[in-house]
Amino acid sequence: MLTVTVPASRSLFIALVGGLFLATGCSSMAQVAQPPVRTVAAAPGGDPPGRVGRLSLLTGTVSFRASGDTAWAVAIPNRPVTTGDALWSDNGSRAEVEICSADLRIGAQTELDVERLDDQSIQASLPQGSAIVHLRALATGETDEIDAPNAAVGFGTEGEYRVDVTPDGATTTITVFSGAAEVTAAGASFTVDANQVATVQGDSAATYNLSNIGAPDDLDQWSQSRDAQETAADVSSANYVSPYMPGTTDLAANGQWSQDPTEGPIWYPHTVVAGWAPYRDGHWVWVGRWGWTWVDDAPWGWAPVHYGRWANVRGRWGWCPGRVIAPPVYAPALVVFVGGNGWNVSLFGGGGGVGWFPLAPREVYRPPYATSTGYLRRVNITNVTNVTNITNVTNVTNVTNVTNVTYRNRSVANAVTTVSQGTFVNGSPVSRGIVRVPPDEITRAPLLRRSPVVPTRMSLVGEAANGRRAALPPVALQRRQVVAVHAPPPAPVPFSVQQRALATTGGEPLTHAQVVQLRRALPAATTAAVRVRPATVLMPGGAPLRPARAGIPAARPAISAQALRPPTTMSEPVPPRQPPTAVKREPAPLPATPTRAPAPVAQPASRVQRLPPGAPPITAAAPAAKATRAKLDDAYVKQSTQMETRHAQEFAKPPSGESQQALAEQQDADHRDLQARYQQAAAAGKSTLPPPPKAPARVTTSKATPPKATTPAAHPVQKRKAPVQKP
Repeated sequence: MLTVTVPASRSLFIALVGGLFLATGCSSMAQVAQPPVRTVAAAPGGDPPGRVGRLSLLTGTVSFRASGDTAWAVAIPNRPVTTGDALWSDNGSRAEVEICSADLRIGAQTELDVERLDDQSIQASLPQGSAIVHLRALATGETDEIDAPNAAVGFGTEGEYRVDVTPDGATTTITVFSGAAEVTAAGASFTVDANQVATVQGDSAATYNLSNIGAPDDLDQWSQSRDAQETAADVSSANYVSPYMPGTTDLAANGQWSQDPTEGPIWYPHTVVAGWAPYRDGHWVWVGRWGWTWVDDAPWGWAPVHYGRWANVRGRWGWCPGRVIAPPVYAPALVVFVGGNGWNVSLFGGGGGVGWFPLAPREVYRPPYATSTGYLRRVNITNVTNVTNITNVTNVTNVTNVTNVTYRNRSVANAVTTVSQGTFVNGSPVSRGIVRVPPDEITRAPLLRRSPVVPTRMSLVGEAANGRRAALPPVALQRRQVVAVHAPPPAPVPFSVQQRALATTGGEPLTHAQVVQLRRALPAATTAAVRVRPATVLMPGGAPLRPARAGIPAARPAISAQALRPPTTMSEPVPPRQPPTAVKREPAPLPATPTRAPAPVAQPASRVQRLPPGAPPITAAAPAAKATRAKLDDAYVKQSTQMETRHAQEFAKPPSGESQQALAEQQDADHRDLQARYQQAAAAGKSTLPPPPKAPARVTTSKATPPKATTPAAHPVQKRKAPVQKP
């Protein structure tokens, strides 16, 4: 089984929910440093994950199986990949899944089953084929793991790794281009260093061998070329988007960045058809916990449809990514729906129609699925600058009523896309099924938090994927057992069972608790974990793992892994993530003569290390600089935590005589000052932050008592304490 546990801090999002909402909008994004962000895990079980995978590249014939379904369909680019999904790449085919700061690439004749993808880990099975995993950043304490039929491979550092499983499942080869791997099989473990290859053969009497890495094959070279393309593309967007936002590497080749005086940094696609609007060229699919999800046809159609907002600037649509102050949270589609059951049946036919338009900058996204207050804040933090807007949403009991909100893009000519419910539910191409609705009908149409359409099995992959014959993996792979260090979650609840429950909710996505309840009502065999047995124990009657030849260090007794730790609470700080570092291939000596002759290995390209604008780069040859930056990051996190605590207290009980608007402006200034001081210290190579400027006396005005120009006492002067520096 393939298990890739990705760091929580790569996709678990900040608990800084006070003043961060007040930071300047995207207009200041390129000018403000990008210091470390204190990140925490999401609420256990209740909220959906903050990240998913993206089918970023498909070559040849690749098939996809949706979570809870049993049928394979043709894979479609830009499809989200999450828990329960599976991929099969046929002869001469390849695929790439992009997951935040990791890439997972598979070669021909490979099956990859994603058993877990959430805010703590990625877990998948690899019963056959080849997979390359490129980890560009790891959090402190992070443990990543790949599990194959007879070996589990753990990663302790960022790097580039490859796992190959033979068609019969009897041999697993682990290649470490850079980094380090810990292999566990038949109750024992051994280490594979950079530039080494390990081979595990057999199962009940497994042996292992070590050799030097050989010359790169076609799959290696393809993966390296992908790295090089991403590195080049990252440079143009590095100052505008978070390093943890997937899909940004496609922006450079398909559009250009500009600076708008109102919206700030904004990205415009190069080529669109006349009358185009966002969320128009593509189709809708149903994805478990998130519900209706947009799949865009454009090669750049990932980041601009799952993050940020869209603005119509002088008749031209541009994407505003938001502030680079936190890892972004994935959303299925940042739109507002209009219409509803029975809307305008005369135009759309039976069932009526459904429409949508994109959210504009600073407008609050109201998820169509149940979430906690913390999640609602995190999913909006990079794009909503006014704390009042989010507070008004999170402080009310019922947030489904969106009719009292004035949305900017609703009134933009041709911004609302409308189709029949049949086109919507079948995942048909939207551009082919658009129904023109008179503007006055659009104005009168009710606003909806979610589409009221109940999904069908066709909705899982869409019309285009269902309409073509998919390549199927060998039947033997369905029965092939895999080994793991961490046990995977139960199998997904069949969609046929979920569909009956969805009919009672009117198409509202099921909550985690509802899915658990459905699982309990099913036979145990239906929801048992995937075909997995522990790699840390011997098979009954089996022999311990042993070296295949003399001179190789003996394997150590395996240690059973603890269960995945529960998510941390919202108040618990998590160490800041270090920026992605370049991957280097460095030779490692072997204890004995290798079985494969060493060969030169091409230096793989790696994504650029993203640092705050103006901060000097940190290289592997400068450990002192790394230590200095780590101290500076710690100082920033401490001051930021203190500031956020104070901001939250101030909003709960504003200083006497200070309006909310004035308080928001002051807290916004606090954020700008802290980030500017971080940038100044980073550029100078300092380990501590400069002291904050002395807070000047401020004039505050009470909302209840209007100021009187002739009465000085009506203008109370209040000094605000400067934040205390604790480097």
